[in-house]
Amino acid sequence: MNRDFAEEWLNKLKEYWFNKDIEKAVSLFTKTTFYQETPFMKPYTTIEEINQEWQHIKNENIQDIELKVLAIDNNTLIAEWLLKQNNQDFDGIYEIKFNDNLECIYFKSWEMLK
Repeated sequence: MNRDFAEEWLNKLKEYWFNKDIEKAVSLFTKTTFYQETPFMKPYTTIEEINQEWQHIKNENIQDIELKVLAIDNNTLIAEWLLKQNNQDFDGIYEIKFNDNLECIYFKSWEMLK
């Protein structure tokens, strides 16, 4: 994986999320077998569970999303995310792992209210 791929993947995630295109957002995770939006919740292991998790964005007032590459180690991407929604600021870190075909197989997020 290189920086161009990582930035393109993050840009797709940002675009689909901001535009509330749940189908396209979920399509980024079709090979994902570990998906955890916070370490305090049980990870999702099926595409159906991931799809259900994404349904909540329909009702969010998303004002801004920023995603930034922090590090790349082989097929692992570490990215910073900033989210402004419902007049609150959140930030955190993503750990995203890809297989040799550059499909997301692992997604973990740490977040906090800014």
